[in-house]
Parts: sequence; C-alpha cells; structure tokens
Amino acid sequence: MNPIRIGLIGLGRMGGFFLEELRKSEKWEVAGICDISPESRARARELAPEAKVIADEQEIFDDPTIQAVGLFALADSRKSQIEKAFASGKHVIAEKPISDNVENEWKAVELAENTPLFSTVNLYLRNSWYHNTIKDFIAQGEIGELAIIRVCHMTPGLAPGEGHEFEGPAFHDCGMHYVDIARWYAGSEFKTWNAQAVRMWNYKEPWWLQCHGTFENGVVFDITQGHVYGQLAQTQTHNSYVDIIGTKGIARMTHDFKTAIVELHGVTQTHRLIQPYGGKNIDTLCKLFAESIETGPPQRGAPGVPRRGAGLGVRLAVPARRAGARPPGHRGTGDPAADPRTPPHDEGRLRPAAQTRMTIA
Repeated sequence: MNPIRIGLIGLGRMGGFFLEELRKSEKWEVAGICDISPESRARARELAPEAKVIADEQEIFDDPTIQAVGLFALADSRKSQIEKAFASGKHVIAEKPISDNVENEWKAVELAENTPLFSTVNLYLRNSWYHNTIKDFIAQGEIGELAIIRVCHMTPGLAPGEGHEFEGPAFHDCGMHYVDIARWYAGSEFKTWNAQAVRMWNYKEPWWLQCHGTFENGVVFDITQGHVYGQLAQTQTHNSYVDIIGTKGIARMTHDFKTAIVELHGVTQTHRLIQPYGGKNIDTLCKLFAESIETGPPQRGAPGVPRRGAGLGVRLAVPARRAGARPPGHRGTGDPAADPRTPPHDEGRLRPAAQTRMTIA
C-alpha cells in the first residue's frame, strides 16, 4: 500500500516531534510543511528536503494529493484549520487543545462527528507502556473492583516574571492528559466534580489545580496538576504518579521523565517493573492512525457502530461542558489508539447509592 501523504502546519516543538516520527514510518510521506516563521521554514528544508515548504497554509488544504494534515500551530488557529481540512477531504492529526476555548472545541467536535474522515488528538498517555501494563493487570481481576483513581503531576514552572505562553488554563493545556487518562481507566463518564486552584505571581491562570469527584459507574477520582513545585529551589524536583486502588489490590506508577516505575500488588501477583519512560509515543499514534485510514471507516448501521461519528477511527476529545455531559471522543468504537476497555469485575460492584454518600458537596 502506498504511504499516506500528509501536510504539516506548524513546525514548533511538537511539530518537530511529529515530523521526525512520520519520516521514520513507511506508512507516511511528508508532502508539505507550512510555517509562518522564516526560521522554521529553513529548519523544515534542512530536516525534510523532500517536502514542499511553504508559508501559506491554504496551499496544504488546496493540494488534492495530500490526504491528511497535521495541525501543530497554536490552538487559536486549530478550529478553523480542522474545518478547512474536512472541507478539503483530509484526515486530521491535531495537537491538543483542539481550540482556544471550550465553545470552539465543541464546534470542532461537531465537525468531526459529522464527517466520514478520521481525526485524532495526541493524548499520548493512552499509548504508554506503563498505563497499558496497569490496565492489563486490572483486566485480569488482580485488584478486584476498581474503586479509586488518583493522578498527580506537579512540576517546577517558570520563575516569577519569566512569562508563560500556554494555551489556556491548566486542565485545558497539559492537564487534559491527566483528565483523559483518569477517564480512560474508569471506562465511564464524569458525573460530579469539584475543584480548587491557586494563582501566584499575578499570573492570569492558576498554576496549581486539584479536582475530585465521581464517575457515572461509581468510581471516585482526584486529579492534581500544577507548575508550583519548587521552581526557585536550589535543586528542582517534581512529583508525578498514578495510583489505582481496587477492592482487593492496587497498581501505581511514578516517573521522573526518564524512568517509569510500575508497582502491581494483586491478589495472586506482585510485580515491580522499571523501564524507560518512553516520551510521547508519537510513533504509536501515527502507526495506529495510518492503520485506521488504510482500513477505512466502519459501515453506518453496522452492529456496534454509533449513529453519529461512525466514520471516526480516533476521535477528538475535549473536557465535558456540564456535569453529567458525555465528553466527546470517549466511546468512539473502532478507536485503536484509545481502547477504552472497562475492566471485567467478577464480584462486588460498587453501588451508585454507596457512591453517592462519598460525593463531596
């Protein structure tokens, strides 16, 4: 099968990561690279001499030989680029977030759910070795009934006065990875949530945020994310972990961005695994997305295919807009990158009534 021709828009940090992995893959051919920065275009010519390098993104959308686009510019341009991509018949790989505010994100989701074209967002934790190891352990019934999901990611941010150009509040930028992975483990939708946050040094958005609540299936969660963690200390450190607690056992992971440690304490097995952290797993995402395009969309009306968004192989994901709302992109059948499996439980399911007593007012 011929490689899929893709055009990239934006060659910043993430665009560079994607370019590297796409060029390594036999499934992809980088046909064009667009960036408004002359320096980035010069870098593109050096890294990918075979690609057409341009300053006007419209040339990417107008090229009938380009089958997919990678959207790696800033979020305020992404919704319009998604719209142009679908209008020109191109599949979409997008960085998160998929727009600069929630309203525009829901518009982008609606576009994605009403096209037979494929789209994906780089929520890379789903493809990590450590989370898949833990999920497989849960699926074996080793921790019993899944009860509590705890996710924490606290790192040193920039020092006061250095500035921080990010694409929205904490959970709208990198924090959405932790919101997403909690939901992936739960195999359910968010039901209730409460949050608290701290602003520091006159920054517009909070640099520390904690959210806790419940899923519809009764699982409890808490998620902590912050950039307030000793950025002025003599020796910087950070605190990142996932703690999955069941009725019989637990599974947890910690990492330092170089090495990940997974500890599994089940009813019949105990393991401690130490492996390289593994980065952003872009190679896995690109491989799975190419396979979705090659396979083609499922037939509408086929068993197990949802009425809307049936053509989506890997779907766009954004935060829920109201309590009890279904965050789009979760139940997309045929999602090879996500595989939102609900772990099988043999006994003692948590009852919603019992969970209600733990809901925090």
